[in-house]
Amino acid sequence: MDIKYGLIAIPVVIAIFAIAIPGNEPFLPEIDSKVQEVSKIQPQIADAEEQKVRDYTLVIEATDFEVSPTAVWHAWTFNGTIPAPTLRVQEGELLRVRVINNHNLTHSFHAHMADYDPKHDGSPINTITGVGAGSMIPPGGEWTYEYNVNTSGTTFFHDHAASEGLGIKDHILQGLYGSIIIERDPPKTFIDRDIVIVMSEIGYDVERKSKGPVPFYIMNGKGVPGGEKALEEIFKEKGLDGVVEQFNKTIPVHYAKVGETVQFHVINLGEQIHSFHLHGNKMISSTNDRGSVITSQTLPLVQGTLETFIITPDKPAIWLFHCHVVGHADAGMIGLFIVEE
Repeated sequence: MDIKYGLIAIPVVIAIFAIAIPGNEPFLPEIDSKVQEVSKIQPQIADAEEQKVRDYTLVIEATDFEVSPTAVWHAWTFNGTIPAPTLRVQEGELLRVRVINNHNLTHSFHAHMADYDPKHDGSPINTITGVGAGSMIPPGGEWTYEYNVNTSGTTFFHDHAASEGLGIKDHILQGLYGSIIIERDPPKTFIDRDIVIVMSEIGYDVERKSKGPVPFYIMNGKGVPGGEKALEEIFKEKGLDGVVEQFNKTIPVHYAKVGETVQFHVINLGEQIHSFHLHGNKMISSTNDRGSVITSQTLPLVQGTLETFIITPDKPAIWLFHCHVVGHADAGMIGLFIVEE
């Protein structure tokens, strides 16, 4: 089945920022880098009787990623990205997701939502009961899942299949996961930018071309083998240009402007406990303890949970974010948040 899907084009942004060198004027390099926020897809929106329907199409396929100079991850993806494109929907709408399986194993789409017909569960129970058995999608097949959207907030989805000796864990860690942002009706207008970060471990199918480190812990499918120390070594060897070469290749990079209201959605879809620490910005919870300042600047995340928080950057800077299980950061789980004027 030859299915094409469209992604919103991601522009090239010229980021110019300063690095202060003690005793000298700030160094102002010009850096050309491709900005790759979490991918988005454009839904089709139609009115079905009195309920608005928001339609998405996701294609499951094999995708290779160079995760280090010495290794390739033979991952599985929705629409070619890890995480999958973010699905956005409003309260009161019907979310309809057509999933096409162009992979050689059975897969599914299981959303952490509450109001849907059991036939759209996308789990082995569908096979066992025979109710919606097709939601466990065989190679070359497809299924359209439907969900009534009643509550605003953030949630996520993932593959819930197990096949050919592989467990559900293996299917998820191979890259088949993504987020759903449910907006209020009418939507909030004070959020200028949403940033989704999914924390996980890398999947099992990594091919090592030669000896060298591989990032075991990843955010948005990326990790820096050796963590911050490795970035320092790259800087010593190749200078700032060498570090920039890693932007959105091994290190996830997100951008914002001074004064913007930025909402982070941080999800742990790994098999281990992770935590998320952003340097230098006041984090205000927008999830469970809504409106309170996160004084520790760290979010603890057990498996299968998420938190959202809001920041308003007040100065141009390059800030680090990382897992505060520090061994995980040393093994790859770091990223950069760049604030521009």
